[in-house]
Amino acid sequence: MLKVLDFQSNFDKKYYNKNIMHKLIRKEYINENLFKIFFDKKDLEFFPGQHFSLSIPNKSINREYSSYTSSNDKELGFLIRRVEGGIMTNLLDKMQVGDELNIYGPYGSFVLKEEYIKNKQIIFIASGTGIAPFVSMKETYNLDNYKLFVGIRETRDLADAEKFDESKSYYCISREDNISKNNHYKGRINTQLEKIEYIKDFENSIYMICGNSYMISDVYDILVKEKKINPNNIITESFF
Repeated sequence: MLKVLDFQSNFDKKYYNKNIMHKLIRKEYINENLFKIFFDKKDLEFFPGQHFSLSIPNKSINREYSSYTSSNDKELGFLIRRVEGGIMTNLLDKMQVGDELNIYGPYGSFVLKEEYIKNKQIIFIASGTGIAPFVSMKETYNLDNYKLFVGIRETRDLADAEKFDESKSYYCISREDNISKNNHYKGRINTQLEKIEYIKDFENSIYMICGNSYMISDVYDILVKEKKINPNNIITESFF
C-alpha cells in the first residue's frame, strides 16, 4: 500500500509517469453529461488527491483531472463532466473501449498528511466533480473521522454517495425545490457551513476544498472571516 505522503521530504521521482499510453477499459455514465472513465493503470503510482494531464494522440490539446480511483486500484479513473463546446470533455466522451491516450503525472500537493489522518477531523468540501479526489482519499485510506459537503445543481448529478457514510455527508442542491432525503439540502454549500452544529471540534479540523474558484473563495471567507479558522488548516484545489 502506498504510504501517506510526508511533505517533509520531496515527492519521489520514481512515481512520475513519462508519456505512457494508457488504454480505456470502461466507462460508466451517471447521466448524459457526467461519466466515469477508467484506464489501465500499468505500474503508475500516485497519492490520492494528485492530478494528471490527459492528452489524446494527434490532438494538440490536454487537460488536467484529479484521480478518482484509489491508489490501490488496478485501474486509473477520472470523473468527467461533459461541457457543451468543451473540446477535451467531448473527445473523452467519444472514446471507445480499447482507445488509448497519453497520461502525464502525477502532479500537485493536494494530499493528506499522515498527521491529519491520525490527529484531525477532515472536512471535505466539493462542488461538482471536485468530489473526485475525496473519493480517492476515502477509498485509499479507509477514513472514518471526516465530514463531506458537496454542492451540486441537481440530484442526478450526485456521484458515489454510497462510498461515504450518510450520517457524515451533506449534499447541497441548488436547482431543485423538492428535497426529500435527510442529508440533502436546498441551497449552496455556504448555507450549510454556516451551521456550526454539523461539525464537532470546528477549530481542530483540516479543511480540504476542491471545486470551482468561486465556491472556494466563498467558503474560504466563511471559514476564515466568520468562523476564525486558521488559514494554515485550509487546503484548496481549484478548477475553472
